[in-house]
Amino acid sequence: MEYDGTDFSGFQSQPDRRTVQGELEQAVSKVAHKDRIIIYGSGRTDAGVHASGQVIAFDMEWKHTSEELLRAINACLPRDIVVRTLDVTSFDFNPRRCARWRSYQYRIYNAPIRSPLHIRKSWHVQAKLDLGAMESAGECLIGEHDFASFGRSPDKLGHTTRTVSRLDWRANKESIIVEIEANAFLYRMVRSIVGTLYMVGVGSWESSVVEQVLQAKDRNMSGPLAPPQGLTLTNIKF
Repeated sequence: MEYDGTDFSGFQSQPDRRTVQGELEQAVSKVAHKDRIIIYGSGRTDAGVHASGQVIAFDMEWKHTSEELLRAINACLPRDIVVRTLDVTSFDFNPRRCARWRSYQYRIYNAPIRSPLHIRKSWHVQAKLDLGAMESAGECLIGEHDFASFGRSPDKLGHTTRTVSRLDWRANKESIIVEIEANAFLYRMVRSIVGTLYMVGVGSWESSVVEQVLQAKDRNMSGPLAPPQGLTLTNIKF
């Protein structure tokens, strides 16, 4: 499924807040004629964060085809959420626990003047960024590391070791896009990494500082937190 996260208070349900999970549960429950059908997601995106490859699961009885269920659910969803594909899976499938790799994309609109067409899906940075320096600085983040400097654990155990398998950069006219894949992410980890590499890109930090930040295991050492609107959950591998 995919959604524009601009007008949501994140994926996870919250009292008196508009959330992706809340809208999904309302739509699916309406189709199933139930009070509430719980939706399980592969990742809990923050307020303002988007998704093009979010995976969800739910349990319900349905006597018709999957295609008919897909159409019925989408007919009940608001314009900023859509389920793109739907199929039957095993009863014990949990999209969060079964996920092995997750991919995010972060988009920076790098131009002197803002663009209304990019404002909802990218971080506007006016200063010219050194893409080569950012790419070089990020190489130390690939592999298995303790990423405590870049986020906090979403679970009670507090484990902050993660494995980043890929950190790719590309430039397209006025946009700089970074794609990062890992076995799991800490809370706000991608936005913290992008904000730290931004400091290198604008020339405020040397490339070597990023490795020092990584080794410090201290949240106070990382750069500014990149804003949420540039971030999109793009793919889940099971």
